[in-house]
Amino acid sequence: WTRITSGIAASEFTRVVREDPTRAGLLYAGTERGVWVSFDDGAHWQRLQKNLPPVPVHDLALKEGDLIAATHGRGFWILDDLSTLRQYAAGLTEREFHLYTPRDAYRTTFGGFFFGPGGAGGPAAATGLPPLSGWDGAVINYWLKKPGQKVMLEFLDAKGQLIRRFASEQDSTARADSLRQADERASRDSVNRRKADSLAALGVLPAAIRSDTSDTRVPVGGWRYTPPPRAPARAGMNRFSWNLRAEDAQGFTGMIFWAGGTFGPVIPPGTYTVRVTAGEQSETQTFHVLKDPRGNATQADLDAQYSFAIQVRDKTTEANNAVRTIRNLKAQLADRRAKAGNRAAPLEKLASSLEAQLSSVEEEIYQVKNRSGQDPLNYPIRLNNQLAALAGVVASAEARPTAQTYEVFKLLSAQLDTQLKRLNELLSSGLAGVNAELTRLGLEKITPSTAELQR
Repeated sequence: WTRITSGIAASEFTRVVREDPTRAGLLYAGTERGVWVSFDDGAHWQRLQKNLPPVPVHDLALKEGDLIAATHGRGFWILDDLSTLRQYAAGLTEREFHLYTPRDAYRTTFGGFFFGPGGAGGPAAATGLPPLSGWDGAVINYWLKKPGQKVMLEFLDAKGQLIRRFASEQDSTARADSLRQADERASRDSVNRRKADSLAALGVLPAAIRSDTSDTRVPVGGWRYTPPPRAPARAGMNRFSWNLRAEDAQGFTGMIFWAGGTFGPVIPPGTYTVRVTAGEQSETQTFHVLKDPRGNATQADLDAQYSFAIQVRDKTTEANNAVRTIRNLKAQLADRRAKAGNRAAPLEKLASSLEAQLSSVEEEIYQVKNRSGQDPLNYPIRLNNQLAALAGVVASAEARPTAQTYEVFKLLSAQLDTQLKRLNELLSSGLAGVNAELTRLGLEKITPSTAELQR
């Protein structure tokens, strides 16, 4: 007999030892105070405690790449994803960067027509939260020797086409949104301070409580840009969870939908690649997305579902970008009118006509009367919401889209194309007259954009 207790505290006796089924020499031990791991058949041990309380571990089990500990008095504990332990080798921690091979992930969707992508009960995985046991997400692990590097994660399909990209740095849209929110808060603060000063001057509001009148917590209703989860860039081990969704559809601030949202579709089963770039170094690894074993859809069914969902997403983006463009133009028109001052009479006539026609198009694409989540009960949803709701119908089951969904998409697309044609005509003819008058007045021309501007 040979003792293999080197490293385990002398005050702890071992209750269970388990061998990893995929890596020879990798052992796990449950003791009177916790869990230990050995990479060399028990010659040396080290703690695998993390946030596990110091509690007797009576049994250990390995299932689908997870380690389950049965404890005395504290129930079951699960260490998700043993990929890093199974792939660990001496010298890895001396490297500047290393990408571990991800384990396979299951393609699952939890939700339906109303609670589907972006609905009232949208999937938690959309927030970037870690999935459980490979369900509803792919977990990417990588090692960084130095913190604070620029990290980029890119997910590609079997053809090498980019599906999704995540970065450690804040994206430009999130930065712009943060600045806009800061401006909104500053504007509210300024208005509230003026109100407080006026009330205090009248003796209605004591000066002592004037500083409490600034409410910076007033929420903006409806859709607001939610930046994608950022890739961690800490020194040591880093973990990122991808919810297996393609890029989201575009939205616009304050947009209110009923039974629909902007979440991108879930990718179909298949072989995928993750490419992680840290500083100047880049590594790739492949992994598989597996079909939900509870369903009976074929690969062809799920490929068709994804392909159609992408079409619906792109059409929803077209609709929402049209609304963004219209609102951008209106904001620019308001700005030029203000700058024209008392010279604005000819400009006012042209701008009013253009704005009215733009509003007509906008009202066909989006229900502009919506101010709260319950308003769609009173006002019928428009084209962009109908398209988004169709995406929820398509994603409500593991199945090929029905003939009816294709027919509805064809109908909605034709209606949207009609409005987009009207918008393009306004951008070429109606806007030309306005810009000609702006040039005469020595003011900057209006350039269409999807950027969100304050009016």
